[in-house]
Amino acid sequence: MKQILKKLWMFIIIISFFTMNEVKAEHKHELRNPPIYEVPGLVKRPVPVYCGPTEFMFDTAIKEFNQEPLVVGKVVKQNTGEVLALLTVFVHKDQKTDMSVLMTMLDKNETCLLGYSKDIKFYEKEQT
Repeated sequence: MKQILKKLWMFIIIISFFTMNEVKAEHKHELRNPPIYEVPGLVKRPVPVYCGPTEFMFDTAIKEFNQEPLVVGKVVKQNTGEVLALLTVFVHKDQKTDMSVLMTMLDKNETCLLGYSKDIKFYEKEQT
């Protein structure tokens, strides 16, 4: 009886192994993530961001990283024009060391660090 049970278990394991190897996920990300801003091919992607209270995030950029705000702009919902957030670019006071891009959500007291980079370079303006 033990021999039969052993063989049965082995048979189940082997069948399971081959069956699970044949499973293949096929899908297109574009179908699951509808386009935003009505631009074909532009889709939302989850990316790691670091968020905190707005005052803390701004103080950290200014005091800890020795950065200052360079430019700010509104993030608007295309269909309605509703202002959803503010996007602020902070640059190190020496204009060379580093920069941060922060997004402040207006419906809550939260700001997220979208990106941080070192060794920044400004584009040269063409002389006219």
